[in-house]
Amino acid sequence: MTTPSHPAEPPHPHPHLTDGVLGVFTRGSFALSDGTFLYDSSYSLTRDLGGRTVTLQLATTDPAEAHRLLPRLRHAVTHHADLHHRAVTAVVHTLSDGPPTPDDLTDLLLDTIEATSPTDLTLHLTDSCGAHFLDGYWPAVRFDGEDGVVGVTVEA
Repeated sequence: MTTPSHPAEPPHPHPHLTDGVLGVFTRGSFALSDGTFLYDSSYSLTRDLGGRTVTLQLATTDPAEAHRLLPRLRHAVTHHADLHHRAVTAVVHTLSDGPPTPDDLTDLLLDTIEATSPTDLTLHLTDSCGAHFLDGYWPAVRFDGEDGVVGVTVEA
């Protein structure tokens, strides 16, 4: 029996980024059928936050810029529970008629924290029960440098 051959990934052209607090960020890769590798447009890692695996993302391909985004991401991780609660509240106030219910707070789970600038970040939420958003769609909440909500969108 022969084993199908898979292209061997060449040495990673993008250095890992190590943060003493959060861990080692990498740029993921994907092999195309012709052996070409594509690399993610951000640095990321996963981490357990409050019993849930959450992706932490630095929205850049530039290692120097990634280092500039780390303090914002560290702050968000430290305050993730408060930011998550504020994000769910913003989603409910923006997209429905009433105040958030206890179910809203348990249904809309924190999925990704993305530092998009040295001051701004976005929290991406997952609809764990499928009752709030169509399959393939999720809410994203943008925060400014003061942790104020500046926008709510539905992404796909």
